[in-house]
Amino acid sequence: MTDNFFGKTLAARKIEAIPGMLEFDLPVHGDNRGWFKENFQKEKMLPLGFPEHFFKYGKLQNNVSFSRKNVLRGLHAEPWDKYISVADAGRVLGSWVDLREGDTFGNVYQTEIDASVGIFVPRGVANGFQVLSDVVSYSYLVNDYWALDLKPKYAFVNYADEALNIKWHDLASAEVSDADKNHPLLKDVKPLDRKSLG
Repeated sequence: MTDNFFGKTLAARKIEAIPGMLEFDLPVHGDNRGWFKENFQKEKMLPLGFPEHFFKYGKLQNNVSFSRKNVLRGLHAEPWDKYISVADAGRVLGSWVDLREGDTFGNVYQTEIDASVGIFVPRGVANGFQVLSDVVSYSYLVNDYWALDLKPKYAFVNYADEALNIKWHDLASAEVSDADKNHPLLKDVKPLDRKSLG
Protein backbone atom coordinates (compact mmCIF):
# COMPACT_ATOMS: atom_id res chain seq x y z
CA MET A 1 0.00 0.00 0.00
CA THR A 2 1.11 3.53 -0.69
CA ASP A 3 1.23 6.19 2.02
CA ASN A 4 -2.03 7.74 0.79
CA PHE A 5 -3.90 4.44 0.29
CA PHE A 6 -6.90 5.51 2.39
CA GLY A 7 -8.79 8.78 2.16
CA LYS A 8 -8.55 9.52 -1.55
CA THR A 9 -11.37 11.29 -3.31
CA LEU A 10 -12.53 9.81 -6.61
CA ALA A 11 -10.66 11.74 -9.29
CA ALA A 12 -9.18 11.27 -12.76
CA ARG A 13 -6.08 12.55 -14.52
CA LYS A 14 -5.24 12.47 -18.22
CA ILE A 15 -1.91 10.88 -19.07
CA GLU A 16 -0.34 13.47 -21.38
CA ALA A 17 2.25 11.07 -22.85
CA ILE A 18 -0.44 8.65 -24.10
CA PRO A 19 -3.65 10.26 -25.41
CA GLY A 20 -6.84 8.64 -24.19
CA MET A 21 -5.24 7.06 -21.14
CA LEU A 22 -6.61 7.99 -17.70
CA GLU A 23 -5.44 7.38 -14.14
CA PHE A 24 -8.09 7.26 -11.42
CA ASP A 25 -7.77 7.78 -7.68
CA LEU A 26 -10.15 5.34 -5.99
CA PRO A 27 -11.49 5.88 -2.46
CA VAL A 28 -10.63 2.95 -0.19
CA HIS A 29 -12.43 2.65 3.15
CA GLY A 30 -10.76 0.64 5.90
CA ASP A 31 -11.21 -0.43 9.48
CA ASN A 32 -9.99 -3.21 11.77
CA ARG A 33 -11.61 -5.83 9.47
CA GLY A 34 -9.78 -4.77 6.32
CA TRP A 35 -10.91 -2.48 3.50
CA PHE A 36 -13.55 -1.95 0.82
CA LYS A 37 -13.60 0.00 -2.45
CA GLU A 38 -15.84 0.58 -5.43
CA ASN A 39 -13.41 -0.61 -8.09
CA PHE A 40 -15.53 0.75 -10.93
CA GLN A 41 -18.75 2.78 -10.85
CA LYS A 42 -20.00 3.88 -14.25
CA GLU A 43 -22.29 6.73 -13.17
CA LYS A 44 -19.56 8.33 -11.04
CA MET A 45 -16.68 7.79 -13.46
CA LEU A 46 -18.26 8.91 -16.75
CA PRO A 47 -18.45 12.57 -15.60
CA LEU A 48 -14.73 12.35 -14.74
CA GLY A 49 -13.85 11.42 -18.32
CA PHE A 50 -14.17 7.63 -18.41
CA PRO A 51 -14.98 7.10 -22.10
CA GLU A 52 -18.60 6.25 -22.84
CA HIS A 53 -17.47 4.41 -25.98
CA PHE A 54 -16.11 1.70 -23.66
CA PHE A 55 -19.69 0.39 -23.47
CA LYS A 56 -20.72 0.75 -27.13
CA TYR A 57 -19.70 -2.80 -28.05
CA GLY A 58 -22.18 -4.34 -25.62
CA LYS A 59 -19.54 -6.75 -24.34
CA LEU A 60 -17.81 -6.74 -20.97
CA GLN A 61 -15.43 -9.33 -19.58
CA ASN A 62 -13.49 -9.17 -16.31
CA ASN A 63 -10.21 -11.10 -16.12
CA VAL A 64 -7.89 -11.52 -13.14
CA SER A 65 -4.29 -12.70 -13.22
CA PHE A 66 -2.52 -13.86 -10.06
CA SER A 67 1.26 -13.45 -9.88
CA ARG A 68 4.15 -13.72 -7.43
CA LYS A 69 6.82 -11.15 -6.59
CA ASN A 70 9.10 -10.17 -9.49
CA VAL A 71 6.83 -11.71 -12.13
CA LEU A 72 6.85 -9.41 -15.16
CA ARG A 73 4.06 -9.64 -17.74
CA GLY A 74 3.88 -7.77 -21.03
CA LEU A 75 3.99 -5.74 -23.07
CA HIS A 76 0.74 -6.64 -24.89
CA ALA A 77 -1.72 -4.46 -26.85
CA GLU A 78 -4.97 -6.29 -27.48
CA PRO A 79 -7.78 -5.10 -29.80
CA TRP A 80 -9.94 -3.82 -26.94
CA ASP A 81 -9.96 -1.09 -24.30
CA LYS A 82 -9.23 -2.10 -20.73
CA TYR A 83 -9.68 -0.74 -17.23
CA ILE A 84 -7.04 -2.23 -14.97
CA SER A 85 -6.62 -2.23 -11.22
CA VAL A 86 -5.24 -4.25 -8.33
CA ALA A 87 -7.87 -6.37 -6.59
CA ASP A 88 -6.02 -7.12 -3.34
CA ALA A 89 -3.37 -5.67 -1.02
CA GLY A 90 -0.60 -6.12 -3.61
CA ARG A 91 1.37 -3.58 -5.68
CA VAL A 92 2.73 -3.52 -9.19
CA LEU A 93 4.86 -1.27 -11.33
CA GLY A 94 2.60 -0.69 -14.33
CA SER A 95 4.09 0.24 -17.70
CA TRP A 96 2.33 1.20 -20.92
CA VAL A 97 3.60 1.88 -24.44
CA ASP A 98 1.59 3.57 -27.19
CA LEU A 99 1.78 1.31 -30.27
CA ARG A 100 -0.73 3.32 -32.33
CA GLU A 101 0.44 5.16 -35.42
CA GLY A 102 1.15 8.85 -34.96
CA ASP A 103 3.33 11.24 -33.00
CA THR A 104 2.92 9.37 -29.71
CA PHE A 105 4.05 5.97 -31.09
CA GLY A 106 6.57 4.58 -28.60
CA ASN A 107 5.60 6.94 -25.75
CA VAL A 108 5.79 5.31 -22.31
CA TYR A 109 3.99 5.88 -19.02
CA GLN A 110 4.87 4.17 -15.72
CA THR A 111 3.41 4.30 -12.25
CA GLU A 112 3.04 2.10 -9.19
CA ILE A 113 -0.45 0.74 -8.70
CA ASP A 114 -2.18 -0.54 -5.60
CA ALA A 115 -5.91 -1.00 -4.93
CA SER A 116 -6.41 2.78 -4.68
CA VAL A 117 -5.54 3.33 -8.37
CA GLY A 118 -7.38 2.45 -11.58
CA ILE A 119 -6.06 2.94 -15.11
CA PHE A 120 -8.05 3.22 -18.34
CA VAL A 121 -5.93 1.90 -21.23
CA PRO A 122 -7.16 2.56 -24.79
CA ARG A 123 -6.90 -0.18 -27.39
CA GLY A 124 -3.56 -0.11 -29.18
CA VAL A 125 -1.63 0.74 -26.01
CA ALA A 126 0.53 -2.10 -24.72
CA ASN A 127 0.07 -3.03 -21.06
CA GLY A 128 2.63 -4.63 -18.77
CA PHE A 129 3.49 -4.85 -15.09
CA GLN A 130 6.04 -6.16 -12.61
CA VAL A 131 4.91 -7.43 -9.21
CA LEU A 132 6.43 -5.51 -6.28
CA SER A 133 4.56 -7.25 -3.43
CA ASP A 134 4.70 -10.91 -2.40
CA VAL A 135 1.65 -11.65 -4.57
CA VAL A 136 -0.91 -9.65 -6.54
CA SER A 137 -4.28 -10.11 -8.21
CA TYR A 138 -4.38 -7.84 -11.29
CA SER A 139 -7.85 -7.15 -12.68
CA TYR A 140 -8.71 -6.30 -16.30
CA LEU A 141 -12.20 -5.10 -17.25
CA VAL A 142 -12.28 -5.30 -21.07
CA ASN A 143 -14.89 -4.41 -23.68
CA ASP A 144 -14.62 -7.45 -25.92
CA TYR A 145 -14.61 -11.19 -25.36
CA TRP A 146 -11.34 -13.06 -25.66
CA ALA A 147 -11.22 -15.28 -28.73
CA LEU A 148 -8.32 -17.14 -30.33
CA ASP A 149 -9.12 -15.68 -33.75
CA LEU A 150 -8.41 -12.16 -32.40
CA LYS A 151 -4.77 -13.06 -31.60
CA PRO A 152 -3.46 -11.86 -35.01
CA LYS A 153 -4.78 -8.36 -34.11
CA TYR A 154 -2.59 -8.16 -31.00
CA ALA A 155 0.57 -6.09 -30.98
CA PHE A 156 3.59 -6.66 -28.76
CA VAL A 157 6.80 -4.88 -27.83
CA ASN A 158 9.75 -6.19 -25.85
CA TYR A 159 9.72 -5.14 -22.18
CA ALA A 160 13.54 -4.93 -22.13
CA ASP A 161 13.96 -2.75 -25.24
CA GLU A 162 16.40 -0.03 -24.20
CA ALA A 163 14.72 2.39 -26.63
CA LEU A 164 11.68 2.42 -24.31
CA ASN A 165 13.76 3.44 -21.29
CA ILE A 166 11.39 1.61 -18.91
CA LYS A 167 12.71 1.57 -15.34
CA TRP A 168 11.77 -1.91 -14.12
CA HIS A 169 12.63 -2.96 -10.55
CA ASP A 170 15.47 -5.51 -10.44
CA LEU A 171 15.03 -6.67 -14.02
CA ALA A 172 17.75 -9.31 -13.59
CA SER A 173 15.54 -11.17 -11.08
CA ALA A 174 12.29 -10.81 -13.03
CA GLU A 175 10.37 -13.96 -13.92
CA VAL A 176 9.21 -13.59 -17.52
CA SER A 177 7.53 -16.00 -19.95
CA ASP A 178 9.47 -17.15 -23.00
CA ALA A 179 6.83 -15.53 -25.21
CA ASP A 180 7.31 -12.14 -23.57
CA LYS A 181 11.11 -12.45 -23.81
CA ASN A 182 10.79 -12.85 -27.56
CA HIS A 183 8.54 -9.91 -28.40
CA PRO A 184 9.96 -7.53 -31.04
CA LEU A 185 11.88 -4.36 -30.35
CA LEU A 186 10.03 -1.10 -30.91
CA LYS A 187 11.93 -0.45 -34.16
CA ASP A 188 10.44 -3.68 -35.55
CA VAL A 189 6.84 -3.05 -34.43
CA LYS A 190 4.42 -1.98 -37.15
CA PRO A 191 2.32 0.88 -35.70
CA LEU A 192 -1.32 -0.02 -35.31
CA ASP A 193 -3.75 1.71 -37.66
CA ARG A 194 -6.08 3.79 -35.47
CA LYS A 195 -9.01 3.30 -37.88
CA SER A 196 -8.73 -0.48 -37.66
CA LEU A 197 -8.81 -0.27 -33.86
CA GLY A 198 -12.37 1.09 -33.93
